[in-house]
Amino acid sequence: MGAHIPRHRTGLRQGPWDGCDGEVSHPAEQLPSPPAPSALPQPLTVVPPRPARDARYDWAAERTLLAWVRTGLALMGFGFVVARFGAFMRALGLTAPGVAPDESHSYASIAAGVLMVALGMATHLVAVRRFLRNHQALSRGEPIDPSPVGPAGLAILAAVLGAGLAVLLGLTLLG
Repeated sequence: MGAHIPRHRTGLRQGPWDGCDGEVSHPAEQLPSPPAPSALPQPLTVVPPRPARDARYDWAAERTLLAWVRTGLALMGFGFVVARFGAFMRALGLTAPGVAPDESHSYASIAAGVLMVALGMATHLVAVRRFLRNHQALSRGEPIDPSPVGPAGLAILAAVLGAGLAVLLGLTLLG
């Protein structure tokens, strides 16, 4: 018969059950005992990555803020013009011969102008509050709350102020 060649020289892999020269070892002797359950690593909780924020939503929020700011600036500018127009009409009434100046109309015009400037400032405050609230909601990945309270309230105040200006204009032209 042929010569005996040990397995480790033949290129065959030795496992825990293979010994040299044909000896068979018992797996229980070479394998370590299993670890205690408390020593086992706990499974990790996998948190899915947050999806990237779409910048278009942020840009839309900024455009909305800028539209509110333009509206507030227009209200303040128009309020300034209305107030100055009342002062101009009072000055014109003082210089026109034979015309008795009507002080109540000029003061009403000044008051309406000041109210319009205040409405423009309120528009800016509402705009900033809404922008910050929407920006925080977008940062947390929540949907924004398109509450109509701020715009509706400002629109009602503007309508009341516009009605007052229409009455003032009618009284000035007719009286």
